[in-house]
Amino acid sequence: MIRFRRITISPLQQWIPAQKLPASPPEYRLRVWREVNANLAPLQEELIAYAQEALDDARKKIRRGLFDPLSPFDEDEEDPAANYPAVLHRVTLQGYLGETLAGLAVEHFGAFGAQDWHIPAFLFRMHDTEFQHLDLINERLQAGAAHNPDAESEMRPGRTGDDAIAFRLDSSGKISHVLTLEAKCIAKNNTGTIRSAHEKLSIHQDRPSGVRELINLLNDYDTPEAQEWQKRLLVFWKEGFKTSQRSDGLAYAVGHHPTKDPTQVSWLPADKPHTAYTGGRPLEAMEFQLTDIAGLVDVLYRSQTDG
Repeated sequence: MIRFRRITISPLQQWIPAQKLPASPPEYRLRVWREVNANLAPLQEELIAYAQEALDDARKKIRRGLFDPLSPFDEDEEDPAANYPAVLHRVTLQGYLGETLAGLAVEHFGAFGAQDWHIPAFLFRMHDTEFQHLDLINERLQAGAAHNPDAESEMRPGRTGDDAIAFRLDSSGKISHVLTLEAKCIAKNNTGTIRSAHEKLSIHQDRPSGVRELINLLNDYDTPEAQEWQKRLLVFWKEGFKTSQRSDGLAYAVGHHPTKDPTQVSWLPADKPHTAYTGGRPLEAMEFQLTDIAGLVDVLYRSQTDG
């Protein structure tokens, strides 16, 4: 599946206007967007569609071999992807939100001075522990049992590997630039979370693990666009990683902004990379200061109970 949705830029900029920051040093840039919650309504439906499209490949994987939505004989058949992801724990949904915001920023606001980044698919389908959990939840619901999605017992481990990967292409259609994205989304600022995110980005790996996952993902689709992306990713995996330009990106979504010091605009460092970042690659830091993470999660994920 190749994603195609974009959000109308003007209402998006009004919802999360960019904050003014001092100039950053070479090889590092921080950008900060601070939510104006009152401006969510005009783009709410577009934002829901964008977030849900990011999950469509995961639904395809859940349904594979178990459900045929095109069959006229399956009107009463159980959908294995029913209630995904609405019934999952809020922490899981915040993780999905962080990864989606990372992609949204790169696709709509660019990165490293370029606007032509592509994220052909998100990697939500790799969250197998939650798919197993979903089976259990749906069995409970069908039996009439109560389900509190945010009970501590309903928490499951997050995915491993890259959160998202963006690419730029050269004039011949080959991958020329790769941006590996690490995303965090938490209700309250946490310096430990910021540090661990930078440490994870710093790990040396010439070929991001998510590239292999994308190649396998695209094998499920026979559209010309998917086949073309699979070919160029295979070229990158074999030899292209040696000549492409690699950079890193951190997306940090947090439920409040600094208030004690009027001169402090961000939680992430503005003048230089975090001390925990030792990757030695160009780093783009993106901070989203949200006013109501719980409400945004409900709007994007729990208002769509049947997927």
